[in-house]
Amino acid sequence: MKTSTKLSTNMRTAITLLEVLLVAIIIALIVTILNTTAQVQLLAISVVTPQIILIIIFIYYCRKKKVWSYGGATILAILGITLRVIVSIQPNLEVGGGLPVAISTLYIVLGALVALKNYEAMIELIN
Repeated sequence: MKTSTKLSTNMRTAITLLEVLLVAIIIALIVTILNTTAQVQLLAISVVTPQIILIIIFIYYCRKKKVWSYGGATILAILGITLRVIVSIQPNLEVGGGLPVAISTLYIVLGALVALKNYEAMIELIN
């Protein structure tokens, strides 16, 4: 494992993408809270808050070059993509449902980039 404190380009990119994803998730949560019923708001908060907390933890430890944080961010991004697809194809789910196709696609592509870059950074740290 590399011991230098300088982050590589892959690592910096992975962290930046995580930060962008964090902002996007918070914006989506706010929009959901402002436009749905109390039950849906509670569901959204209970599902999204742990993701927000994990992303913040991963960002912190990615900056410290912890392999597990890049791996965790990769897994979280894959789960996020899966949830976004499930919500997008179920119009009866109000949480994030009804988003324009372009916005849903943007979230999926962002999640894929986060997963890919964090995976690359993890592999770089392992080698």
